[in-house]
Amino acid sequence: MILLTLVGCSSEDTTLDRVISFADAGWDSIRFHNAVAGTIIEELYGYSWIEVTGSTPVTHQGLLSGEIDIHMEIWSANIASYEDDKANDRFKELSTNFDDNYQGIYVPRYVIEGDAEKGIEPMAPDLKYIWDLKDYPDVFPDVENPRMGRIYGGIPGWEVDQILYNKYLHYGLDENFIYFRPGSDSALASAITSAYEKGEPIAAYYWEPTWLLGMYDMILLEDEPFNPDTYLAGETEIPPVNVTIGVSNAFVEEGHEEVVSFLSNYQTSSALTSEALAYMQETGADYVETARWFLSEHTELLNEWLEPADAEKMKNYLSSDDALVIQTSWLHRFPVEIEFDLTAVDNAVKGLSIRFDRFFTVITKGLGNLVNIINAVLDYIPWSIMILLVVIVTWRISGIRKGLLYGFLLFILGTLGLWNLMNETLSIIIASVIVSLILGFPIGIWLSTSDRLDRLVRPILDTMQTMPVFVYLIPAMMFFGLGKPPAVIATTVYAVVPMIRLTNHGIRQIDKEVVEASLAFGSTKMQSLIKVQIPQALPTIMAGVNQTLMMAMSMVVTTSMIGASGLGMEVLIAVNRVEIGRGLISGSAVVVLAIILDRITQGMVKRSEVKNDGE
Repeated sequence: MILLTLVGCSSEDTTLDRVISFADAGWDSIRFHNAVAGTIIEELYGYSWIEVTGSTPVTHQGLLSGEIDIHMEIWSANIASYEDDKANDRFKELSTNFDDNYQGIYVPRYVIEGDAEKGIEPMAPDLKYIWDLKDYPDVFPDVENPRMGRIYGGIPGWEVDQILYNKYLHYGLDENFIYFRPGSDSALASAITSAYEKGEPIAAYYWEPTWLLGMYDMILLEDEPFNPDTYLAGETEIPPVNVTIGVSNAFVEEGHEEVVSFLSNYQTSSALTSEALAYMQETGADYVETARWFLSEHTELLNEWLEPADAEKMKNYLSSDDALVIQTSWLHRFPVEIEFDLTAVDNAVKGLSIRFDRFFTVITKGLGNLVNIINAVLDYIPWSIMILLVVIVTWRISGIRKGLLYGFLLFILGTLGLWNLMNETLSIIIASVIVSLILGFPIGIWLSTSDRLDRLVRPILDTMQTMPVFVYLIPAMMFFGLGKPPAVIATTVYAVVPMIRLTNHGIRQIDKEVVEASLAFGSTKMQSLIKVQIPQALPTIMAGVNQTLMMAMSMVVTTSMIGASGLGMEVLIAVNRVEIGRGLISGSAVVVLAIILDRITQGMVKRSEVKNDGE
């Protein structure tokens, strides 16, 4: 009897100790619904809960594998395998969260109707349907190619991205518009927000419910009436998506009947979700605080979702002081908390981007032109000549075997259809390295002239080198938009550090007697720098070039998240779609390109060392 009791207690404790994992696909509405469901599950049934972050395909795959227990917002139409997975019982669909949402191409209302308060005249007064965009490429110019317009499409990896691209081709928009993939939903939101705050035109894909469409007055461009047989080909409007709630098979098999029953009754609407997101945006509340406010405002939902006794228990909890604060032990609660107004910082940055918009636009256009020129040169060179040049250069530096090997690897990339993407990636890398050299080389020389200056700047360089690379994407997006120019900016900030450090170090390590001798023989400081110090420091400076190049290569995939096309975008699409083969091939292409560039620059470093030793 005692043994059975212990076993029973152990089983019950194991169930209650179970940490339930929710899918976090990256947008606000799913995090809000996670908080609502998590709050109820934690209070009523005693479970702890966490969120597992990933893209839409990644979180869906996590649900299928059992690594994610609950997915509160499965946008079924955006997952190509959804119906097949459902039919084959790879997961359990419990209910529809909401199905009254809309998605498509939106434009700000002031683009069509103007805005007297902001002094904005109508820019496209006859714009009503998606195909009307063909008449207004000059209203929505592409930053990288001003002769064409730009449409911000879907997130790479979402099924709607392919539908929108088909629509773009179906209506002939490819004649005078660029279909631009923003890389991530946060990048897309940043582009729309930035344009709206500046009163600029933008045509972009978005969806409901979101805080963005709740805050900004946007118009959904009309399309042909929905036809289930042709909408995937882009010929009709995109229907509202059935956004469902699903749980993993493993979660159901473990039991958790009360949680499954609750989620089977869970249903909201786009209007309710938008209401909660607007509250969160206006008050600065976090997701859990917003969930508690929402449940307090809509207690009728508790009656629909829960058994009467459980609904009453939740109402009592929400009306108590316990619901207003998160209870923590005084041992774990910090005695002093300083409130920092992050909204003020965000507003200041937005204001700065608006105030100096012309300045940032000039830089954006300049960098865009630089990348385009480099890309045009690379595209102009025939593939056979490019491979031959690589073979010859590598042969002179590292020997004929490596030259032939690298030439063969480049040939393989071409046969895989990655040549043009490789050129796009190379153009961004070369532009970033050029800017890094222009900035890093003189700064390194400047730092070598003063120990005090070196001590002051060193912490800044340490911060730049250790800061998570994703942080650089935020100001790049805010000030320079999306695409290749902000990719060059973000890459330069990250990659310029070794150029500065090694230039500084190379000049400092030169024997002082050599410098003094050059000055004693009548050289000026500038002559001594150019004819003595820089040549002596050249091996170290070239090592800086090599490291700058490698750090620029490491940003290839990261910058694809802000719309930089090339091999990085291929990797990102493969990750979002969970396409292992595509990811392996595009990732290997990045590796091959990095190895070739590394070996060539390392060979140049060794040749400079040999030359210095000979002298």
